[in-house]
Order: sequence, then structure tokens, then C-alpha cells
Amino acid sequence: MNKFLIITFCLTLHLGQAQRETMNKPNILFILADDLGINALNCYGNPLVESPNIDKLFSEGMHFTNGYSNDPTCAPSRASILSGQYVPRHQVYRVADRFKNDTKTLYGMQYLPPDNYTLKGSGVGLPLDKITIAEALKNNGYMTAAYGKWHLGHNELQIQNQGFDEGFEIKGHYNFKTYPKQKNVDTSLYSADYITEKTIDFIKKAKASKKPFFAYAPYYLVHKPLEPNKEYLEYFKHKLQGNKSVGPDEIKVLAMIKSLDESVGKLLDNLKKLGLENETIIVFTSDNGHYKTESNIFSQPYRGVKGETFEGGIRVPYIFKWSNHIAPNSISKEPIIHIDLFPTLLGLTRTNPPKNYTLDGEDLSPILLGKSNHTLRDALIWEYTNYAGYNPKNKTFKSQWVNVIQMDGFKLTEVIENHSYFMYNLKNDPYETKDIYQDYPFEANKLKQRLEEWKNSTKYVGPVKNPNFTRSN
Repeated sequence: MNKFLIITFCLTLHLGQAQRETMNKPNILFILADDLGINALNCYGNPLVESPNIDKLFSEGMHFTNGYSNDPTCAPSRASILSGQYVPRHQVYRVADRFKNDTKTLYGMQYLPPDNYTLKGSGVGLPLDKITIAEALKNNGYMTAAYGKWHLGHNELQIQNQGFDEGFEIKGHYNFKTYPKQKNVDTSLYSADYITEKTIDFIKKAKASKKPFFAYAPYYLVHKPLEPNKEYLEYFKHKLQGNKSVGPDEIKVLAMIKSLDESVGKLLDNLKKLGLENETIIVFTSDNGHYKTESNIFSQPYRGVKGETFEGGIRVPYIFKWSNHIAPNSISKEPIIHIDLFPTLLGLTRTNPPKNYTLDGEDLSPILLGKSNHTLRDALIWEYTNYAGYNPKNKTFKSQWVNVIQMDGFKLTEVIENHSYFMYNLKNDPYETKDIYQDYPFEANKLKQRLEEWKNSTKYVGPVKNPNFTRSN
């Protein structure tokens, strides 16, 4: 055998092995709900909610009871999910700088927060130099797609420029919009049904190609406007007739959750029909806590709602299923956060992390696969810079710049505007009813020090004096 034939044989052998390794990698179906609170599923404890398909997923995998979003609003949390990075590192700080068009708030702010990353003609969004989970998987042989709510920029910052082979943004419920605008789309459909349809089409295509897939399905449900399926709305109106503890808006949300659950059921049924159920990792979570409703039944018993860093604004459900790998009916009480999803999916799929790129999260695969019971990190940290709703009369904001650290069972909040702090003991007071900052100086100083270390390590940008600030306010 001459040298040329030997080299050809070795190359063929190597390529064949690489192809087999790619084919043996598990698929990933990542389902992201929008504004779905910690108490917005039956399986997480709300008996009013009907979510049989998600409940089944819950029983067939592992769920986390202390799961968090990286931000109490949409865009920053989605940027953290896809980039695997804390907010100051990816620079998507807020959905929008609404304070700039609200003179009361603008004049009432002593400090200006750091600027959102913005690309001319593309809006606020995830910088292109960030490596997304889709890019990391695509570079390792995965087909990738995203259909649904993107919320991370347009034009140059759109879905297909961030590691996805196909996909487009779908925004709204009825009469939904697509971006880039798609032709021959029946926008009279409920957007959840269309997202489900497009995701299933992609999964079928990936199966035919014999490549593993990463299907990202970020539903618009249950974000406002409150536009439920009419059949489900009438169903819950009739079912809860006379129940004064549930408001009209909450009835609409219950109907919308039922539609979300129906969509999840269709995705799971199709995986089974295609023979992919045992070969697919399924992740279900939400981007942030639930918005305010009449009785806040979707965030109870926790304090706070979407747009706040109290527990009700940042706690979200997390469910992971992988048949024959993740034990059914398993539970973890470990605190986890959105930035963990990127390294976890790399760990579960045995995919090397991108080189020269910082991932702030932790690989949870040892916990999911039953090899460990604990995370390794010492703290969870948030930066929330959304100034809004200033009231000159009592000098308060509806929301303002805070930095939050949770460590050793304590949760410390730094309020930038007035240089103050408050702290709760989550072990004894999970619903944040008593500020103990003055009672635990040693613990408070320990958390402060750790927060400063975090700032120094994440490209945190400190406050800048606001030239528009008027003390008469």
C-alpha cells in the first residue's frame, strides 16, 4: 500500500468517526415561555392552572425549585440565555431606555445607567461578537433553528446572524408580525400554533438530514396583550364563575397558559411520532417572573412581579428531560440561573466550549445526570438598571438601578440612587417580609465584598452623574 493510499484511508477513517460522533449526539428542544411566573403551572403548585403536558414533562424529568432568571425583564434575560453571560458582560441592560422620553423620571435620576448595546439600523440587541449557544452547537455539527420571540435586535442582529440556520421572529398573538417579514404567512393563526408548526417542520427536516438539531422555541405566550384562545377563555369563565379570588385578567392568563401547554404537548407528541423522544434533551423555562395581575396568583406566595428583583420577579420554572439519562420525578433545590443553560447543554452533549470566550454560568450536567447534588459557585448576582416611573411627590421610582447578590442564604440589594442597602434571610424569610440589613453586619459586609469582586470581574460600568438631574424634584 503506497503512502497516498495510507493517507486517504486514515482521512476516511477519521472523517467517518467524526460523522458517527456527530450523529450520536442528542438533539435539543429548548422551549422558552414568556413572562411565565413561578406559580403559573399546576406542577409547580397552582391548582387553578391546567397544564397537563408540561406536568407530564415535569414528572418525566428533573425540575428545580430555586431557578432564577438573569433579569426581571425580557431582553436582558434572553441575552443571558443565549450568550451564557451576565448582563454587564453582554451589555443588553434593558428592553429600552424609556426614561429618556419620561421627563419626570429623567429629571429625578441622580445617575445614568450604562448604555445598551445598540447597532445603527438594528436597534438594541445582542452584540455579534458574542458567541451564542446556537453558534457553539452549529460549529459542532448541529442544525439550528429559532422560531418565535427574539427581542435581541433586527437587521444585522437578527436570528440568522446569531448562529441559527433558519428562523425568524414572530411577535404577538393574533395578527402577529414576522421579522424579517415573511411572505405567504397566515397571520390570522394564533402565533403559538404557528411557532409550533414551524418548529415541527424543522425537526422533521433535521431528522431527514441525519444531523442532531437544536430547536429553540421562544413562545410569545403568556406576554401581554392578553389575547387568549376564545374557546379556552369561555371554558375558564364558566369553570371559575363565582370565584371572586380570580380576576378577569387572570382568567385570560389561565386560558393563555392552556394554549402554551397545548403547544408543548404537540411538540412532545411529534418527537414521539418521529422516534426522537429518547434521543432529545428537552428544556423548559421562562424568561422572567410574571407581570402584575389582580391577585398576583402566578407569582404567589413570593413578593414581587416582573420588573422587580424580589423573588416573584426573578423566580422561574426549570424542567429538564432526557430519557434514560435524567431520572424521572427528580428534584433539585440548588439555586440555578439562566447563564447555566449554555454550559449545561454543552456538557450534556459533550460539546467543547468556544475558545477565548467567557461563560459565566455553571455546567449543571453532573446534577442532572445524578453524579452530584450541589453546584460549585458561591453566589448568584444581578444587575438591573431599569429606571422608570419616578414620582416627584414622594421621590420614589417604580423601578430603579439595583445590584443584587444572593449568597449563603442571604439576599442583599444595593440601591444605587440613594447609596442604601437592604437584606433578607431567604432561609427563614423566603417571601422577603423583614429587612435584616442592620441586624447582620458581618454577613452584609461579606456579601458587599463578594458583589464588588463580581463587578471587577464582569466589566461592570458604574453610575455616571445625570446632567439632567433637578434637585427640586
